[in-house]
Amino acid sequence: MAAPAANGAKVDGVKVISAMPDLHLMSWNVAGWKTTSEHIRRFKGGLAAFLERHHVDVLCLQEVKLSAKVLASDALKLGADIPGFESFWACNEGQGAQRQGLNGVATFVRQGLVVRADSQPLNDSELDSEGRCLMTDHGTFVVFNVYVPNSAGGMRLPFKMRFLSALRAAMAGARKAGKAVILAGDLNMKARAVDSHWMMRPLEVPRLRGLVARGPEAHGPAISADASVAVDAISASWPSVAAALRAKQHRPFETKNSRTGQTFQRWGVYAKARSGEVVRIGPPHDVEDWARASFLVDGVAIERDCEVVLGAGYADATFLLQRPGVLSAADLGECMKKLEGVEVGPAALKSISDAFGDVGTPPAVKDWLQSVLHEDGMVDSFTAFYPHAEERFTCWDQYKNKRHENMGSRIDYILVDKAFFECHARQGAGLDSRGREPDSPLAALAAATFDGLSQPSSFAGGGMPPLHEDEFFAQFREKPATGIVYTPQQLSDHIAVSLLLSPSDCRLVAPPATLVRDAATQLCQPHRSARRITDFFMKRPAPAAAAPLLAKRAALGVA
Repeated sequence: MAAPAANGAKVDGVKVISAMPDLHLMSWNVAGWKTTSEHIRRFKGGLAAFLERHHVDVLCLQEVKLSAKVLASDALKLGADIPGFESFWACNEGQGAQRQGLNGVATFVRQGLVVRADSQPLNDSELDSEGRCLMTDHGTFVVFNVYVPNSAGGMRLPFKMRFLSALRAAMAGARKAGKAVILAGDLNMKARAVDSHWMMRPLEVPRLRGLVARGPEAHGPAISADASVAVDAISASWPSVAAALRAKQHRPFETKNSRTGQTFQRWGVYAKARSGEVVRIGPPHDVEDWARASFLVDGVAIERDCEVVLGAGYADATFLLQRPGVLSAADLGECMKKLEGVEVGPAALKSISDAFGDVGTPPAVKDWLQSVLHEDGMVDSFTAFYPHAEERFTCWDQYKNKRHENMGSRIDYILVDKAFFECHARQGAGLDSRGREPDSPLAALAAATFDGLSQPSSFAGGGMPPLHEDEFFAQFREKPATGIVYTPQQLSDHIAVSLLLSPSDCRLVAPPATLVRDAATQLCQPHRSARRITDFFMKRPAPAAAAPLLAKRAALGVA
């Protein structure tokens, strides 16, 4: 490879901060690459400068939402041909259960760091057709870039489990071939209870009193005295609350935009309080099915054919979705207040959630992740470096401005085979903390909002505030790190996660530096499958001019 650009030199107007032979991998659910890339191109240097400012060598994108045809016809604007990088794509062409253009993943790799790619690594046409998994081979290691299916309230849980089983088998196959494995992407699951905001964690209400009696040695953090009193009140009220929820109803109602006067139909859930008054509980829902599925307290499961099992028989079904008596901390607090007239203070409720809150992931999915971590020997790179970090989330409900309250979840991950992680992973610059104690909730909120620079959307309408230059440039840090990259809210409802790898004495054998354009790799590059009219007019950069962008690494076994 060409020599690295000198420290402090400029490449296309972007200052090269470091010429260290590290490799920086970022993974990011962009919720539509066309819109995200349009935002990025508005600022100096466009997509190429964006990659350099983030010190990126490998960028894994999820939910690009592009068909191969659109990509091939608009490759320049979509960044498919950024000088110094190869890009690979797995698109949904509508051959499966979901319509064309949904999902989609893409991986951008600095030239000289990739051997081949495969957009059908699961060896299952139905699974691969949804454009959810892309494998890139980097010689000594492979990267699986994935967008794991959402459970869709349970209806797609059987499909999700098929996908996860095939993914695990594909990773095992790569290891058998002598490759270390990195799994990056939106996994649509949570590894730990703390990977959700405390108000969102599910609580198994009938068990609370017994858990308190067993003491902190049985469940973790000790609860406060106020929380202990609250548990007694909740336990005493639960039979009445559960009866009211079993008799709940849902019906439509109208909301009105105060600024425009426009009206919307929403669905609400209604239950009878102890006082006899019928009250609405929970948030408004856009879809009737969401309202119907709210506040279910008698157990929910899914059969392999996607039949929903409610109440009796849930324990014998194929996939358990929710045990009986489970409510989120927020829903439990609301039910106690509206149905029972009992106020459980936020400090007491948080103490209960911290001690007894669950992961909020279906047991089968949770078991899969634990098997990958403990049986297959992968490492959650974020947790390994920041085990005590609080409220570091990667996704929020932006329609409700939840990023500005930092009420979100961590569902985006980079998992690494343990031996490879121990040889090469580095913490780097650490967490973006905006001057606060890095593990604290205050630091997490400051990072999520760029210390107040980002502003919430107005509930009166008008959409998200425009992305200005100061907010755009607030995402970039002087040096890369393993952890979280706080990208602006206008670019996606997710932010990026990252992994920093460095050379070491235990590096593996170097692969060839040349991309092998076999049939599988060519399928991942639809933008190169046909000549576009722009090819006749674009001036291609000379190889020497691209050298500073290519030159980074003869490390981690890549030459």
